[in-house]
Amino acid sequence: MPRCFIFKPDGIGDFFLASGVVRLMAREFGEENLSIAVLPVLESVVIGQFPKAEIVILPIRKQRVILNVFVANCLRCFPSWIKLLGTRVDTAISLRHMRDYLQSFLFYSMRAGRRFMASNLLLGNGRRVRRWTESSMTAIFSTEIADYPEASPGIPSELEAHRLLVSAALSRNVDPSEIWPELKAVNPSPIDSLYSPYFVCAPYSSDIWKNFPEDRWLELFILLDAQGRVPRLQNLVLTGSPDQRQSLEAFGAMIRKALPETRIKTTVLIADDLQGFIDLLAGAACILTVDTAAAHGATALDCRTLILFSGLHQGMFAPWTRSDRQHWVLPKKSSSNLQWHDAHSTTEIMISLEKILSAP
Repeated sequence: MPRCFIFKPDGIGDFFLASGVVRLMAREFGEENLSIAVLPVLESVVIGQFPKAEIVILPIRKQRVILNVFVANCLRCFPSWIKLLGTRVDTAISLRHMRDYLQSFLFYSMRAGRRFMASNLLLGNGRRVRRWTESSMTAIFSTEIADYPEASPGIPSELEAHRLLVSAALSRNVDPSEIWPELKAVNPSPIDSLYSPYFVCAPYSSDIWKNFPEDRWLELFILLDAQGRVPRLQNLVLTGSPDQRQSLEAFGAMIRKALPETRIKTTVLIADDLQGFIDLLAGAACILTVDTAAAHGATALDCRTLILFSGLHQGMFAPWTRSDRQHWVLPKKSSSNLQWHDAHSTTEIMISLEKILSAP
């Protein structure tokens, strides 16, 4: 049977965006004929979403510890590299569009009949050696390159790039609906049944520029409580990554001080792994977040989701939706020096939230 290799050593939200492509290729080749290369944090998601696929873990890190980052990552990836060298596939697709030297080397290590990738977005940095290396490897391995596209209304450029690649790989025009991101819950929600039904708030991103101020979140929760508009907001779960726990605990204390637990019970829960995080989102009555992994995960699950969007990288990764159950509060044009979130009143955000909650 033909085999397919999908190369995606990327961030969490990036993989969520690529979930529809992986699902399409699983249907085309058979899930048992897929090999998927991801970062360690995404292993539980691949196991949960594509249990029959082969996983290649690439323990690539960005931070320098002792050795040079490139040298350290080469050593970490050595066992995976050996595994890649011993594998043969018919089709190899890189869904990583900002490839450094090591990532390109790893992608080309697996023997493949045909290779597909989008143009490398890192080539615009003016380094001639990088451009020469990329063009040489492309020629040596006869790689089929798709120009990285512009965004179109409702379709971020990242998703359009995925569509172009699989269209070329499958020798047919793939409709955007075929590669639209889709995730599924695997296990029951990790939250205790006593907390159900519950809202989830993932207030922090890895980029502080994307964050919505805590006092503004609190305004929204107080308004929801005061109006008694949404009885389901009796249990609020704060979540995020393990390194955000301290901030989440402090934020939870702030909420409990403003809203006694007799009215809204607030708890902090960080899932044991990323699939557990998906299961947590899937069980929520509504998700409130900024542009972070929770936004893409909840949208791929088709949950009721409100995303307060800073506009950073707008058109490349967001906005996108699966249905009227998701709403991205987009940035407003302003000539002043206001922060992006200052342009949105709590009342406006509340109106958007009500639309989500009333959607079919």
